[in-house]
Amino acid sequence: MSKKNKNAKHLYSNLTRKIKAYKEKYPRKFKYYLISASGALVITLAVAVTTSLPSGSSIPLSTADNQTSDTFALHASDSTPAKAVKGASSEASAEAGKFSAEKVSRGKKAPMDPSKGDIIKLGVKDEIVTVIQQRLVQLYYLESDEPTEEFGEALETAVKLFQRKHELEITGEVNAETYNLLMSDDAKEYTVYIGSEGTDVEQLQTRLYELGYLNKVTSYFGTDTEAAVKEFQKRNGLFDDGNVGKNTREKLYSAEAVPLSFYLGDENDEILKFQQRLGQLGYLTTKPDGKYGDDTVLAVKHFQDINGIIADGYMGPATKELLMSGDAQEYCIKTGDKGSDVENIQTYLKKLKYLKSVTGYFGSDTNDAVINFQKRNGLSADGKVGSQTISKLLSDSAKSWNGGSSGSGSNSGSGGSNSGGNSGSGNDSGYSSSSTVERIISIAKSKIGSRYVYGAKGPNTFDCSGFVYWVLNQAGIRQSYMTSYSWQNTGKFQRISSMKSIKRGDIISYRGHVGIALGNGQMVDASSSQGRVRITSINSSYWINHFECAYRIF
Repeated sequence: MSKKNKNAKHLYSNLTRKIKAYKEKYPRKFKYYLISASGALVITLAVAVTTSLPSGSSIPLSTADNQTSDTFALHASDSTPAKAVKGASSEASAEAGKFSAEKVSRGKKAPMDPSKGDIIKLGVKDEIVTVIQQRLVQLYYLESDEPTEEFGEALETAVKLFQRKHELEITGEVNAETYNLLMSDDAKEYTVYIGSEGTDVEQLQTRLYELGYLNKVTSYFGTDTEAAVKEFQKRNGLFDDGNVGKNTREKLYSAEAVPLSFYLGDENDEILKFQQRLGQLGYLTTKPDGKYGDDTVLAVKHFQDINGIIADGYMGPATKELLMSGDAQEYCIKTGDKGSDVENIQTYLKKLKYLKSVTGYFGSDTNDAVINFQKRNGLSADGKVGSQTISKLLSDSAKSWNGGSSGSGSNSGSGGSNSGGNSGSGNDSGYSSSSTVERIISIAKSKIGSRYVYGAKGPNTFDCSGFVYWVLNQAGIRQSYMTSYSWQNTGKFQRISSMKSIKRGDIISYRGHVGIALGNGQMVDASSSQGRVRITSINSSYWINHFECAYRIF
């Protein structure tokens, strides 16, 4: 075979590869060639262009497969190896390649490509924003949320955190340098570390203060904070590197966090002083003895729970300070409680005709019954059963219900069920109509449009778990702060296992997200993708696929 024929055969065998390579590298030019040229001319042009490439040059082809954007919504558990999350960058790169290699149809704008000079910044709307968002979610710089093509303030803040972590110029804009590093295996997961400052630092310092590891909150991560983090990590079985990543953060906000405080079995006069105060407020039902025993731990947990502190049972600085202040709330039985105490209260309310059934769960029926009892008996009508309400309820002078034959109760149901999905209810027995529910909804809606800030708990900026925490407490439900992951595993409220059974006022828990149900297939939440508190549908494929459970508070 002649040298000329060999060259022609070699050119023909490589023609398809070179056309694909050119289309990937120069998609916009390829588009215009494709539109303007007929079949024969396209081949001629493609041959002319590809043969002009340097001999032996190699242009990598796209390795993207048919993965959806949900590929990026990975939520590694505490036991997930770091390399599993890090390895997801290859999927992110594949998805990015998928965009750049995608055939551009007539009239469709080509996706932006930061690796080729496009700058993704505040206000940009493009498909590539979704890739950036989900990669930031993978690396824990951003909370999980629906995919978005709009680059908003929350994404800008997450990019700044990423740039801070990787010692890049902190602009909040995604240029080629930031984008290529973000999509690479060298991208590091979000952590808070020495030298950092901002709201994320303030949040973790506040919790370290509550647990007794830190004396003050400064919003700057200095040597004192690093030492406090290391000590916390040592006492909680974590790698003590002084950096606050996902595992350390989740442990910090869990009820299992080990503080630097009194421990079971400790005995001293300071403990005696706190026990006496717990007794005055109705939390300790045993005689104060100065020993930090199981009875004191239980009393402290009840106090923390009712007063909006994470209920870990330890006497950290924040617990001590609040306990001895005039702001300390007395012990009471309230909405969401269950057990024998609730059964006893319901039994007396039923006897006085305020309630029709005893369920052991304090839902909206019981809440309304207590309010009616308090009003009729000249007490402050807050729906909570404290020492004064109990005293009156058990007395011979307690007035029975006179507002009708049914009071506020119901004939059936078991509102204390833990399985969820049976009654489809929000109250004690199966019907969510409580004024408490409407108060929750009203408070939540009043914050629509408020800005999303990672780690914020109100009153004007929120992240998703901070929003739920703030709303519940504003409605009079003293709920300690829980991260979205903590909500997935709480046993405090009635668990609802089916989306079909979600009712107005339920707290909906997703993988990495939490919101408040409005009914009719909607919820209100603090959205990282939209950068604000908003109302959205829960019937999208994203929320259906990420649903964990819901909780019936009332």
